[in-house]
Amino acid sequence: MNRTALIATALGLLTFASACGNDDGLRRLPNELPIAIALIDNGQENAAEQRLGYVIQGELATLDASSSFDPDNEGVATALTYQWAFDAQPDDSLLVDEDIVAPEDDPETPDVDEGAWASFTPDTLGTYRLQLIVTDDDGDLSTPAIVVVVSSPASNLLVQLDWEDTQADLDLHLIAPDGSYFGTGDCFSWDPNPNWGDGELASDNPVLGYDDDGEGQGPYRESISLDAPVDGDYEVWVHYFNDHSLTLGNSPVAASPSLTVTVFGEAIWDESLPTPTPSSPMVAGDVWKAGVISWPARSWAPLNLLSDHAAEGGPNYNGGDGAGDGSN
Repeated sequence: MNRTALIATALGLLTFASACGNDDGLRRLPNELPIAIALIDNGQENAAEQRLGYVIQGELATLDASSSFDPDNEGVATALTYQWAFDAQPDDSLLVDEDIVAPEDDPETPDVDEGAWASFTPDTLGTYRLQLIVTDDDGDLSTPAIVVVVSSPASNLLVQLDWEDTQADLDLHLIAPDGSYFGTGDCFSWDPNPNWGDGELASDNPVLGYDDDGEGQGPYRESISLDAPVDGDYEVWVHYFNDHSLTLGNSPVAASPSLTVTVFGEAIWDESLPTPTPSSPMVAGDVWKAGVISWPARSWAPLNLLSDHAAEGGPNYNGGDGAGDGSN
């Protein structure tokens, strides 16, 4: 073998050794990217619910990245760093990424990574989308994870409708004393801020805060707030406005919503009772007469009656095509 062949053979052996192992003779797999999991620290046990959180404007929203992990070190304490940033926010918000603050590490709790939690205070009403990226101890970045925080107004009376049934478009109705469904004195998506009282005051008029339509990723929520209720009985109804699945020619979607009714931030029904829900899942065109709020007694009397949009005098819409338009 000539000198050139010997040199080529030696270089080939070195290349093979480099590809198969390192200095310790062990072959190493490529580093797996860390996994970012962004949640809201709102006391919910269901992780899906934790990806959407609601806070009162001006109150602290706490973000939770503690479920993020490094697949290369599962079960082993490993250093992750967390980077939060605003992905989207209300147009009139002046917050910047630096306003998302992580607590300082506490030397007395070495087993807790305080950096996994961060918080910010919404400066205006609306929806904030936040992005989390985590970095592992090899310097590799995760794909972004998204969490949504909705800043709600503080109010004396607040009614909230929640559901998780994708493609189900539900409408919350707050009907004033002497009001009528889809008529005068009904606050809902078609009349989101009606004038109910003194024309010179805004506080005695209800406001529809959110109007989810069941499309996109859930869970979904609608809310109606009223700062200065008048004396009398307010009825709370829920209408299954449209089944988008039927509109697309697919199977119908049944909905199982729930209600929260609060006064000054406290539930006004007996806490020993379950959260108000309909007696059976709703289908397109159904109307759930949930209950009555009495003011100034601040009491909740459940009705829990299922009816039909047309039977309650509701108008046709969507061309009367039967896809949740109340014409059936």
